[in-house]
Amino acid sequence: MKIGRLLLSFRGRIPRSTFWATTLLLGLAFVLLLISTETVFGRTSSLVLYPPFFWAVAAIVTKRMRDRGKSPAWLSLALIPVFGPLWLLVDLGLLRGTRGENRYGDDPLVDRRDYMTVK
Repeated sequence: MKIGRLLLSFRGRIPRSTFWATTLLLGLAFVLLLISTETVFGRTSSLVLYPPFFWAVAAIVTKRMRDRGKSPAWLSLALIPVFGPLWLLVDLGLLRGTRGENRYGDDPLVDRRDYMTVK
């Protein structure tokens, strides 16, 4: 999956490995940009980083939730103190997605390339 589609689109499914790699890299990039922006331009200038960061996180979490076969509305459980974020960590980060196709798309772990196709 291309990085633009991964971070900007809410369509499709992603496996755990992509979820963890993207989340960790996105978090690291955010922290580095936050520190450098606040150092150079001041504390209030770093507020421009939050909307794109939250959009990318929402896209990643939505795709992962869909890989689990659940509606993104389940993310509202994150509003429950302690239990909500813990549930999301286990559900999205540790459990395997649904096998095969579900109503949100094809299984991202299945290789659908045809060896007979020439590009």
